[in-house]
Amino acid sequence: MSVLDRTCPRAKTPSKIAAALGTALIAAGTMTACASGAGAGDDGRTTIGVTLNAASNPFFLAEGQAIETAAAEKRVEVSVQYANADVAVQSDQIDTFIRQKVDSIIVDAVDSDGIGPALLRATQANIPVVAVDVTAIGADATVTSDNVQAGREACTYLVEQLGGSGKVAIVDGAAVSAISDRMQGCQEAFDAHPDVEVVATQRADLTRDKAMNVASTILTANPDVDGFFGVNDPTAIGISLAAQQKGVDVKVVGVDGAKQLTDLLGKSSIIATSGQDPAQLGRSGLDTAVRLAGGEKVDSAPTLIPTVLVTADTITAYNTWG
Repeated sequence: MSVLDRTCPRAKTPSKIAAALGTALIAAGTMTACASGAGAGDDGRTTIGVTLNAASNPFFLAEGQAIETAAAEKRVEVSVQYANADVAVQSDQIDTFIRQKVDSIIVDAVDSDGIGPALLRATQANIPVVAVDVTAIGADATVTSDNVQAGREACTYLVEQLGGSGKVAIVDGAAVSAISDRMQGCQEAFDAHPDVEVVATQRADLTRDKAMNVASTILTANPDVDGFFGVNDPTAIGISLAAQQKGVDVKVVGVDGAKQLTDLLGKSSIIATSGQDPAQLGRSGLDTAVRLAGGEKVDSAPTLIPTVLVTADTITAYNTWG
């Protein structure tokens, strides 16, 4: 039976709440504790476990900070953990949340499929799960950016800046839905222009250094490439650095909208990024997790947060994060 069809969990006794909170406070890396609010406990407190991809990326940090801020406003308790881009670490964090008997879990999955077994264990423990940023097998609700739109608008802008024709390359990323959706949107943009040729598609790991190495390899094999799509901002920055190192003139677009990239617009080969709002993702994810913890039903269809194209001409109207 779907978690969405379950009734509210039975109230915990005060002694059980104290024990659970004591364990949680010892084990949690980051804990925000608030006095009261919507929840299943006798004192009205909701406890939510949060596991996000990696603290090395400002996107996930912004997401986590927004969740903590929203939790304080809602007077709920959250434990925010980061998985160091390791699905095994993330699975262990979810198992810890299950042992702590949290009321719901928020996950920004390292691997959309690989995290499935851990989410199944949460379901078996009657703990609802909200996936944010990327889909996750077994989640009861999902909040993501419109990543198809993000990829499409970034690559459409790239094609426009290339005059509707040219050779392009793509530096792909991790096996998560957000990346595959961006790839889909970008490919749609390229397919709409028959004079655009994709000469290479290679995978990096969403980091600047790996993307720099991959882009360098692509440029060595294809020195006449005109443009690149990087599936996130660190990837786009790595591509730009590789092009600079090789002394070639290319145009680069990315996705995210972090300050580390927007500061480079108009000052490097990076010409645009599709800006996301990690804070909104975090707030919406927390709101959904609280509702599920309280026994409410939520729409099973993903909640899509729109993205916005950011260029040197539009940066002043964009709220940069990170």
